[in-house]
Amino acid sequence: MKIAITGNIGSGKTEVINFLDSLKYKCISSDKIISDLYKDTTTRTFILKKLNLSEKNFKQQIIDNLVDESFNRKLKKIIYPRLYAEKKRNAPKHETLSPIFYEVPLLFEEKLSKKYDLIVFIKSDLKKRQKRVLARGVSREYFQLMNNKQINQDQKELLAHYTIINNSSKLNLRLNIIKLLNNI
Repeated sequence: MKIAITGNIGSGKTEVINFLDSLKYKCISSDKIISDLYKDTTTRTFILKKLNLSEKNFKQQIIDNLVDESFNRKLKKIIYPRLYAEKKRNAPKHETLSPIFYEVPLLFEEKLSKKYDLIVFIKSDLKKRQKRVLARGVSREYFQLMNNKQINQDQKELLAHYTIINNSSKLNLRLNIIKLLNNI
């Protein structure tokens, strides 16, 4: 069973994936794969060359250019094939009885929901999400930019099979994840 974990920026998707991973479930994180792509010097050089960006402060250059939709499309065209290939490489080759959890931040925005058997939406208040993102050292402008690129949480909740509200403690989130596991 392929289960997508999705939610808007700062909702707690990574925390969910990390907890599931600690319980020994197979987890595949889009954010981690993309981060690893940029850590690989050869891949990073290729991506930056295609985007006409320099190595120096490349992350900030990418963030600064995200407001440009043509840059955004070009970035996705370069990154997504590598992301999907890596997900496929990491997924079990044969059908398994255990669920496989995929962290997919832009599941609905990229129209990927049909690829999954179950969609779990992590929902959190805007102020809590912003606080979490700012605690990572990211700017308020970046949070707003990324938040505005995502579909409204209420719409996503309607599209998902299951919603976990993440406005409380890590313990509460983990208890809700265990409740989910008992229902699948």
